[in-house]
Amino acid sequence: MRHLFLILLINYSFSQNSDFDKANTLYNEGKYIDAIEVYSGIIDDGLHSADLYFNIGNSYYKINDTPNSIFYYEKALLLDPDNESVKINLTYAQNMLIDKIETLPKNQITVLFDSILSTFSYEYWQFFTIFFQLLFTIFFILFVISKTSVHKRKYFTYSSTSLIIFIITLIVSINSKNNYLDSNPAILYDKEISFRSEPNLRSEEIFKLHEGLKINIKETINDWSLIELSNGSEGWVPTISFRKIK
Repeated sequence: MRHLFLILLINYSFSQNSDFDKANTLYNEGKYIDAIEVYSGIIDDGLHSADLYFNIGNSYYKINDTPNSIFYYEKALLLDPDNESVKINLTYAQNMLIDKIETLPKNQITVLFDSILSTFSYEYWQFFTIFFQLLFTIFFILFVISKTSVHKRKYFTYSSTSLIIFIITLIVSINSKNNYLDSNPAILYDKEISFRSEPNLRSEEIFKLHEGLKINIKETINDWSLIELSNGSEGWVPTISFRKIK
């Protein structure tokens, strides 16, 4: 039975690779809608990768579907934040947007700290924290039980270094997780939507927003969501007007 399960798993993997190759072939032949159907089928089967999201984003870009192309480029960047090809194509897609929202400026220290946080996901930072905590514990125990001064000095140095790195990774992992939890990105899909001061149709319309714009969801009340733009502006839009990236 175990061997049968392994054979089925291998055959399933091969079939998914075959579907991915089939979708790529359709894309190269210019059959973008057909390629999207095959790519979407792979996603529906529960498989996710940066390459898969990148390719389906490219397919949507080719048929001028800006919201979907941006949506899948952003999903690809969640899995592979340093992928330059995805970043370049995302920029091309964003240039097609009606809304040009400026990003709030950051000082150099904040930029540096954000780049450190984005190097790994918060799960990896938590793993590093546990790893160096374990190292510190081991070296400290060795320091305590060592008989010679040479070994004590060596293990004291190792344990001190591990402790310092543990503290650093702990701080980074906490901030990384907080950033992840505070970030709830989405893409607007309505052609045009009112950005309102309160969660109802009677409230003041601040201005109009358009499809493809990336937003951050702050909270949701009934059928309305408070969103934040990259320039720091906050307002309410109907929840059905966007699609969450995560």
